Amino acid sequence: MKNSTFLIILLLCTSFFIKAQDVNSIQPTIAESDVPQAVLTNQDTLFPGGFISEWQLQKGFDATDDTAVRYISKFEQEGNPGSSASYLPDGTLLFHSEYMQAENIPETVQLKLQFDYKDFEVDYADFITVYIPKREIYRVHLRDQTALKHAFYDTNGNQIPEESLPIEIVLFDR
Repeated sequence: MKNSTFLIILLLCTSFFIKAQDVNSIQPTIAESDVPQAVLTNQDTLFPGGFISEWQLQKGFDATDDTAVRYISKFEQEGNPGSSASYLPDGTLLFHSEYMQAENIPETVQLKLQFDYKDFEVDYADFITVYIPKREIYRVHLRDQTALKHAFYDTNGNQIPEESLPIEIVLFDR
């Protein structure tokens, strides 16, 4: 009886901690009316006709900081879902990300992936354009059974170490 009670308590605690970690990694969705006009204007100018499915607000770098860091739009561009853009509160575009199916990843990157991650399967990639300074990065989503991993490459197929990624990408990946 003690073992089953202990097991039930352990399972309840484990599910609580897993859920608590999950909530921290998701940015809160906000109403469009809460997005600054400069951000809305730039979204309409830079991605005309894009259907916005949601706006997210990423706040400070820790739990005590309530200062807005950036606004993130999730949208469909030219009928293709899976795009996002990240803005500072003044409307400055930090980066734009587009979903890319595995078979559409450029050959230079695919060849490096086959060599660097031969035990992993490529699920998909995000083609990310960082604007300050301008850099183009492929964030490749890899899977080895239950293990998930991100690998980062430039347009020439050179792997980018995670510690040298722009801070915008690091924050986006949190």
